[in-house]
Amino acid sequence: MPDARARARRPCVLRIVPAAPLSGCKECGRGGEARACTPSPRRDVTRRSIIMYKLLLVLASAQALKRPQRALAVRGGEIDPITVGKGVVLASGLYGAFDPKGNLDKYGIKAEAKGQAAGRCTAWMQIMFAAALNLDPESVHAQMMYHMLAVMVITEPMSEVFGAPKAPSVIWMAILGAVGYKTLDGSLNKWVATAIFLANGAQAFLAPDSICDMYGIKGANKIVKAMFSLMGGQMLCTGTYLGALLMDKSQSEAFAYAMAVNGAAAAKYALTDADDLNAPKTGALAWAAISAGLAYKALN
Repeated sequence: MPDARARARRPCVLRIVPAAPLSGCKECGRGGEARACTPSPRRDVTRRSIIMYKLLLVLASAQALKRPQRALAVRGGEIDPITVGKGVVLASGLYGAFDPKGNLDKYGIKAEAKGQAAGRCTAWMQIMFAAALNLDPESVHAQMMYHMLAVMVITEPMSEVFGAPKAPSVIWMAILGAVGYKTLDGSLNKWVATAIFLANGAQAFLAPDSICDMYGIKGANKIVKAMFSLMGGQMLCTGTYLGALLMDKSQSEAFAYAMAVNGAAAAKYALTDADDLNAPKTGALAWAAISAGLAYKALN
């Protein structure tokens, strides 16, 4: 047994085997033990969820690009041009109706009592235009007769400023009430209500002197006549909108035509009336540009 004893007496040598270098995780690229980076089921689910959300985002973006772009983008949202238009017109009308002096001052017009009263009438016609845009297209023709009746009651005290008789206003109130009632029940053609806006608007817009003569307005100066012309322009806007609806145009198309008329009325004031009033043209030209932009956007 010598060999066995020799092996028993042989000293034990501890051999150290160098460990294999850590190559890192092939999944995440980080160093460390491979088992520490072994993908877990939870990590796989998270990775797949991220990929799914990215795909959904791409698909949603592609779908959004396919939609017809008929609205104005504002801070990532979409606003219909009609909403913008009636908001701007209504805001201007409300300001002019409640503070005609301050409103006219913004346009460089220094108006006395009669000029301010005429400016207030113009502002109320802006409110009427905005009201037409806000009403149901199916009943707007009849409803606008009632709206005009209410406006005539509200603005009637201004006839005292002009020294005008009240009888014409009373007659018009009766006509508007009757036309509104008969139009609403369907026994009167909607073109009658439309014609009231178009005919009276055209007369005031093109011949404000005749308005003063017809209704007995005394001492009408240049400011009064310019305001009456703008008032007629607003009535033409409403009449154009109502007429376009009767010609089977869409609401967007009717709005576009009405805003084109609004721009033309503003341009007419800038070219023919502003110099006579020694007023700047900037405000009127801005209105013309805004109206043209909204009209274009509504059609495209």
